[in-house]
Amino acid sequence: MRGLSLLQAPPFIIVSGFFITASLLWFLGSLVELYFYLKDRWSLPLYVHISTVGFALFVMFGALFQMLPVVAGAVIKEPKRKAFITWLLLLLGFSLFIAGFYIKNYHLILIGSFLLTICVLYTSLLFLYHLLKLKSFTPTSRGFKFALFFVLAGAFAGFLTVLAYGSYIPYSPWLLHLHMAIMLFGWVFLLVASVSFQVVEMFFVAKAYPKLYAMNFPYFFTPALIIALYDSPIARLPLALLVLLHTLLTLQRLFTSKRGFADKSIYFWYLAFLNLLVSVPFFLFKENFFYQFLLSFFLFFATLITGMSLRIISFLVWFHLSNEGAKRIPLMAQVIGEKLIKTCFLLSLLLTFSLQSLLLHKIYLLPILIHIALSFTLSLSLIKGSLLYFRLSPLYNA
Repeated sequence: MRGLSLLQAPPFIIVSGFFITASLLWFLGSLVELYFYLKDRWSLPLYVHISTVGFALFVMFGALFQMLPVVAGAVIKEPKRKAFITWLLLLLGFSLFIAGFYIKNYHLILIGSFLLTICVLYTSLLFLYHLLKLKSFTPTSRGFKFALFFVLAGAFAGFLTVLAYGSYIPYSPWLLHLHMAIMLFGWVFLLVASVSFQVVEMFFVAKAYPKLYAMNFPYFFTPALIIALYDSPIARLPLALLVLLHTLLTLQRLFTSKRGFADKSIYFWYLAFLNLLVSVPFFLFKENFFYQFLLSFFLFFATLITGMSLRIISFLVWFHLSNEGAKRIPLMAQVIGEKLIKTCFLLSLLLTFSLQSLLLHKIYLLPILIHIALSFTLSLSLIKGSLLYFRLSPLYNA
């Protein structure tokens, strides 16, 4: 495949470990959401971090351990040991952070946020150390560099916000705004956009993005994000227009894909970017539509990550077994199974409809139940696919 160095791929267990942990934490988090609903409790920071840290950050770090050597040619030596450090710090930090909200203990939140910051510092610097030594020949590898700098800044802003809530430093609402803006756009959106430059053309046999646009996207994006930090509709306009442009370019390429609906993962991309499209006007006027923006943006990355997790695990099982000379090598479509993939998409679609109408109909229980079903089905699917690899791999059955 063009632009890929598949022979430099890390061991399968790294990616599967991060992805399965993420899906299980997302499932456990959905049960916490149900408990809070039944107890008539409300905690927006808890709900947000269940999906952004427990789900998205786990998957994104796991995917980068795979994509850096394969896409950017940045080979990490001893990847298992280094990935395990990231995984452990992230798991401990997230668990303590969420436990702090669960039992209303500020010191647990502080310790958890400190460990999360250390994890992001360690992992992003590890990735940047290998990336910055190489020239960026692709828009994806260039975007990775910028996104990793942003996640560093966003994590630091988040830790300062926690310190401010504990009165260790002066409190300012701008700290929380800084943390959210950088993490949602500088990290999540920029990373997704960078991946889309590679994936949309390669996986879906779609038309490439304009080269001038793709190679310079981080340079367009960075000043737009910095201006948006002033937090007014006029200041947010350049960033909103750039997100809108990328969304429309991506949807246009997906609609004209030569593979079309033969590849089931394209459904997740359609749904994800349609949610991102909906989020743009809410973001522009988020003083009045803050919750609508959060819900739409959550649906964007959660749907995309769900679809890509299913696709990546299926591909890696086939790829690693092929290279290991396994006696039986299943087709990608046989790794997880079409019924589970369709179920995940149907639940993602139902979650979209339930959350997009949540503030109108006030039926809070329904999206929680759908979230439980989706995260459970995703966990089951990823475990099923991974177990198939370990059952057939000569490395684990010598």
